[in-house]
Parts: sequence; structure tokens; C-alpha cells
Amino acid sequence: MRSLLAILWLPILCWACSGAPKPAADPRPSDEGGAARAPAAPASARASVASADGKTAFRFALPAPGSERIDRESFALGIDVVLTEKGKRIASERNGEGKRMVRHTTVLAHDGRAITKKKVRYETLERTVQKGEREARTPSPLTGKTYLVSLSNGKTVLESEAGQPVSEVEAEALLDDNKEFGKPPQFATFVPKHALSPGEKFTPPEAALAEMFGGKSSGKSYGDVEFTFVGTEVRGGKPVGRFDFRMTIEDRHEGGSTVIQSKCTVLLLVDGGWPVELTLAGDVKLDARGQKPGQVVSGSGKLEMKLAAEYP
Repeated sequence: MRSLLAILWLPILCWACSGAPKPAADPRPSDEGGAARAPAAPASARASVASADGKTAFRFALPAPGSERIDRESFALGIDVVLTEKGKRIASERNGEGKRMVRHTTVLAHDGRAITKKKVRYETLERTVQKGEREARTPSPLTGKTYLVSLSNGKTVLESEAGQPVSEVEAEALLDDNKEFGKPPQFATFVPKHALSPGEKFTPPEAALAEMFGGKSSGKSYGDVEFTFVGTEVRGGKPVGRFDFRMTIEDRHEGGSTVIQSKCTVLLLVDGGWPVELTLAGDVKLDARGQKPGQVVSGSGKLEMKLAAEYP
């Protein structure tokens, strides 16, 4: 049953940990009213404000060199899995995956399109795995260390803070956590370029959804997609826009399928487009053929992701 469960987990974890806006930890308030602190707006974006007709135009700008950001992320997935044979229940198990991270980032350079060099310090990075009554916690080799991440001739270069090569174990973990490095900001791909009215609904292009939520494959589809611009509010003295969305992701793979029905709220700075907060909750269902004729594996559970970003 374990080898089959590994196959079933794969589509969920690929979606949650690769393309999706980075999962996140319990937000820690750093300003009045429990709001995460927002950065000063880049000079090129300070002119963007809600117009007299109540509409809001977002302008996306890359952070200037020297800009700092603290991300607090958490991710939790729990699924009850049942194995049946010819309609008779023969085994069941509670399984789960989790992640908690606090990461400090300093921008060192960008090329006008994307960040090309940064310094990253991992205050905390820990993963948990639950199988039945057993739970194992695994600290990352990155915890407590600082690294330099840069682009050179289209390739990602990883170095220690002193500019020395990193170990293979560290490189694997760094690449896993920096899949989007060198790419334009994700949120800029789905927010319409025109000014938005409160309550306005829109559907991003499927290519943008695929880029943000784990890639596109022959068996993956995005349905019941509905994004809503709720309106603006103030966080840390800065105007932010709130987006609510729901979406169903279905990934059909050999012998089964995984379906995630999700609801999410994202807060973006009006000036600059930087994320301030993200919360996501999803219902997960999966099914697959068992290892023997007549066997069926099914499961259902919950997925939760949180992100809070601070800008010192």
C-alpha cells in the first residue's frame, strides 16, 4: 500500500510545493491591527491609486536592490486513505505532509524583468510526515544558514554567504525552494492590466494558472475558475487589494485521479504588486487502482496553506 500512496501523493505535492504561490506559516503581526508590514512603494509605482470612479489599477514593479522581505510560510495536508477489495474495506490509514518555514531575503540585483541575484537566510525550514500514528519531523540542511542565489548565462548559481560552493544536499534543497527564481512575478500574470472595480470577476488565462499552480500536463485541467477583486483596504499604512478565488484542479494520472477544490484569498500591494498575505484551503479527493485485481484505493482530506510577508 505504501508504494501506491507515494504515487497518489505526487500530484498533490507537485501542485502545492512547486507552482503554487509559496505555502506559508502562521502570520506574525508586525504592525498595528495585526497587519504584516508593507514595503515603501517603488518610485515608479507611487502614482497608482484608486481613481475617482472607485476603480483600482495595480502596477507591478520589481523591488530595488537592498530591499528586504521576510516570508513566514506553512503548509499542511492530511488525507484518510482506504483500501478496498471487491467492495470490502481491508485497510485504512491517516497520512499527512507538512512544512514550516521562515525565510529572510535581500534583493541584490534585477534585470528589469526578474530578480537575478539575492541573499537568502533560512531561519527555520522543517518538514513533517505522518503515517498512521507515527509522525516524523525533518529539519532542512538549510536551517540557520545564509546563501547567495544568482543567475549566470541562464543557469542558477548557488553559493554560501562567503561565495563558496554548496554541498549536493544543500543544492537540492535550495533548488527545490527557489523554483521560481529568475522568473517575472507570478501575480502579475493573472491580474488584469485595466483598472478593477470592487466585485469585478475575471478568469485568468489557463497558461497563467498552469504556471502558478504546478504546471500543465496532459491529464491536468482547471475548472470552476472564478477570481474576484473584492476591493482595497489598508495594511501597515499601505493600500492593498484583496482577491478571492475558487478553482478546481483535476490531475488524471495512470490508474487514478486527484481532485483539489480550493478557495483562496490574496492581498497584494496596489503600489508594486508585492504579496502581503495569502490563505488557501482545499478539499482533496483521490482514487487509484490497487496493486491487485479488484483493489481500489480512495482518499479524502484537507489542504491548508498560509503566507505572511513582512518588509522591514
